[in-house]
Amino acid sequence: MHLDSAQEKLLRGEGGEARQLAMEILAKVGDTVGAGSLVPIKSAHVQADYVGLHDSGIELFERFSDSGGSFGVPTTVNPASIDLDRWESFGVPAGFARKQNRICKAYNKLGGIHSWTCVPYQVCNFPKAGETVAWAEPSSVVFANSIIGCRTNRAMAGLDVASAILGLTPRFGMLLEEERVAKVVFTAPSGSFSDLDYRSLGYLIGKSAGSGVPALDDTPRGVTSDDLKHLGAAAASAGPLAMIHYVGITSGSSSLEKAAGGEQIERVDVSRSDLEAVGSELNQTEETPDLVALGAPHLSVSELGSLARLLEGRKMKRGIDLFAYTSGQAQEMASRAGIRADIEAAGGRLARGTDADVSPLKAMGFHVVLTNSALLAETLMAEGMVKVRYASLRDIIGEVST
Repeated sequence: MHLDSAQEKLLRGEGGEARQLAMEILAKVGDTVGAGSLVPIKSAHVQADYVGLHDSGIELFERFSDSGGSFGVPTTVNPASIDLDRWESFGVPAGFARKQNRICKAYNKLGGIHSWTCVPYQVCNFPKAGETVAWAEPSSVVFANSIIGCRTNRAMAGLDVASAILGLTPRFGMLLEEERVAKVVFTAPSGSFSDLDYRSLGYLIGKSAGSGVPALDDTPRGVTSDDLKHLGAAAASAGPLAMIHYVGITSGSSSLEKAAGGEQIERVDVSRSDLEAVGSELNQTEETPDLVALGAPHLSVSELGSLARLLEGRKMKRGIDLFAYTSGQAQEMASRAGIRADIEAAGGRLARGTDADVSPLKAMGFHVVLTNSALLAETLMAEGMVKVRYASLRDIIGEVST
């Protein structure tokens, strides 16, 4: 990979230890993926949860922060593995919390924005169409490329922080126009869609598309940005994709022909039975859950309001916790609007700045998790620490409350 003279100086250590380490990471990754050069980014979004980074992640963050590193572009951060304010009340072991807080301290020292959310575009990090960014969270990468129209790859741990420090990222993959062309098109079944249908459709797309960029034709009428958030998140959890062409929605994809660059592409018609099969695949048990986990990715204020309405006049059954995971900003707005009080009156809790897919659920005492998130179901099944059930939000509330 070509480095310009300024980048060569950084690689030799002339910009200090932190920037040298960052350049070493960028150069190594760039060479590995066959990038021709490094390009500037407008923002970064990094991973800083202990579940994903482990002790090696602590060491990397502290090495950057202790050697004088600082972020060179606006940088937001994914959810932590604990609710940073109330982790004790959620049953998180103290030793685990100490390790997470070490990462948080190093991140803060680097000058990061205290977002702690997997939906930075719903909080404070919203790039313009056409801009290049370096985001680590797969679900937000799909949203960025598909809905916002900016350009980013799925930045792996280490690369994300290095890019944030130098304001650079290797030019490959989704940064190249020719790599963004749709290779296969999926058509959704007709009729109304539930929250689960959007997630199951995304999971099916991610699992079936392989390494090719998919398109979705005939997007269900009435689809919302939250629906597409969850669809893209499910797709990213099931496969390596970083973009979906939503025909008629995605910038430059006003027609299937434009999404495919004028080429003929494979067509996959998704049926109702296909969506039902996803539900069967993501259900491991019929056991009674001890945790209902909602919000992977984080719930918006609108979604929290919908949850509050479903819980109106109801109470959670004994022995079942309900955690609604959201950003600090959404939690504050929900508190001001009375939504949080309504959820808590029914026995639910809002978990701020963390998420179930990066939490130590087993260590917190849970064994069976019920969710409407295909992303969470896929993650927990892969980890094998707890059992998973997968159902629509309406069915979930009907089962776990009276």
